[in-house]
Order: sequence, then structure tokens, then C-alpha cells
Amino acid sequence: MKVGARCGYCLLHRGYMIVLRSTDDEGIRLRAVADLLRLLADGFRPDTVPSYLGTDRDRLIKRVTGCPDAYADAKRLANARAMKLMPRLTGLLKVAGPEERFRMALKISCIGNVIEYDLPEHTVDIDEALGRLGEDFFIDDTDGLRKLAVPGAEFLLLTDNAGEIAFDGLVVRELKQMGCWVTVVVKGGPSLNDALLEDARDVGMMEAADEVITTGADAIGIRLEECSDEFREKFYGADAIIAKGMANWETLTELPAPSPTMYLLMTKCEPVAESVGAPLNRCVAKLVPAGWRL
Repeated sequence: MKVGARCGYCLLHRGYMIVLRSTDDEGIRLRAVADLLRLLADGFRPDTVPSYLGTDRDRLIKRVTGCPDAYADAKRLANARAMKLMPRLTGLLKVAGPEERFRMALKISCIGNVIEYDLPEHTVDIDEALGRLGEDFFIDDTDGLRKLAVPGAEFLLLTDNAGEIAFDGLVVRELKQMGCWVTVVVKGGPSLNDALLEDARDVGMMEAADEVITTGADAIGIRLEECSDEFREKFYGADAIIAKGMANWETLTELPAPSPTMYLLMTKCEPVAESVGAPLNRCVAKLVPAGWRL
């Protein structure tokens, strides 16, 4: 996916918010913002992929401020909040029929995608979002994904945010009950409020999944040229992929899908919503065939 006009505003707004989270030193803030403006002036072009430029932005801010993880505290709080909600959400699945249970697990996982900070005009309110659990997916290809979940199928789940990863565990457990092998992927280093290995441990994902690996990189979304050999082997060897969140949509749609891929996300900004073909703030479960690209 390429940038829209609004992406320029978002990249700058979010960068400034990350600077504020990273340091209280006004002199360092000034230097970081000045460097950020130069980066955006040079890098913002019609063929730019927003998450690629976002990664360059975040790495610049880390270098200038010396703060390796501006969202560390927010991630810990998000994990704790999500885990408090899990008994209630698990209870909802227990009373649902098999087919509806799988769809509901995917819906809860998708609703968890609301946990993202510093997006313009976006409010992180998981309670409000869960209140819309009865709302249908705007794009609902969950039946197609279920047909792929045959015994022995190897699934790759690309996680997005901390906190949200707790809800992803519901999908992992459903796939495991169907006899699938599930590899869960987190980031290889701090990237916005994306989940890391420590977040996977905090929410019990190490026990839920067959294995948990990292991308090998601190990039937003997926930049295959930076990923580890282990990740690339899993990426191209999976029978099906579930890609959570907007950044995975932005980056992976630049590549032919290596296998049937479900994009599971909430449309939190206009460029992504338009690209996906959905209104703002709706849950999308879009399944594309192997070889598809935007």
C-alpha cells in the first residue's frame, strides 16, 4: 500500500508524540523534530509505503533521543488490562457453537487491534470496542479461513500490538483445537507498541502456540529484506497466514501473498480504510489467495 495525503500528517503527528514519550529534554526534542522534518521532506513521495517511512522515523528518534522503547510502560499496562478481560472473553466462547466460536475468536482478536497509541483522532478504548462485539465484520471471510484450518495445516500468525496479543491467543487455541500447527510471530525489537517476546510471555502465548518466533527486525509491519532466515522460512512455508493490523496490510500488500492470507484489522485511518474497501473503524477479515497483491 502506498501513502495517501493524510499519511504525511499522521507520520509527523505520531513522530512528535514519540519524541515527547522519549525525552523530557527540550533541546533533544528540538533536534529530533528538526531531523524528523528533514526525513519526511526527503522520504514522503507518492510511491512511499507508509510503514517503511514510519520505521525510518522511529529509528531516527531512537538514535537522537537515546530511548530504545518509548512505549515500554504502555505495553505493560495494555497486557495487564487485556489479561483482566480474558476470563470474560473466554466465557463468551465457551457458550458459542463451534463455527460461531471461531468467528467470535477472530472478532475479539480484531477488536483488540484498537490498542494503538498516538494515531490522530484515535481513542484507545477497549471497553467501548468490545461493546461492539455483536457488530458484523464489514468484510467477513472467516468461513474461508475455517476451511483452511484442517488437521496438520501450518498457520503463521503475525501479531501486531501488545495487549492485543492476549486476544490473539483465543484464535491460536481455536486453531490448535482443529489440529493445526500454529507459529506466532512478534517483532525482533521495539517497534511502536508492537508485541515483543516479553509480551508473548506476559499473556501466556508461549503456552498457547506451538512456537513463538520473532521477525528478527524492529521494523513496522514486515520488511522481508531485514527479517531473519528463520522468519522467511516460516513465511514461505506456511499453509496459511493471519496478518494482524494496519502495518501488516501496508507492507505485505506490496508482495505477492506466499499462501492464503487473512488480513485481520480495524480500519483506524482513512488511507487504510480506502485501500481495504471498508469504512473507518470497522473490523475486517479479508482473505486473499496465494499470489494476490494490492
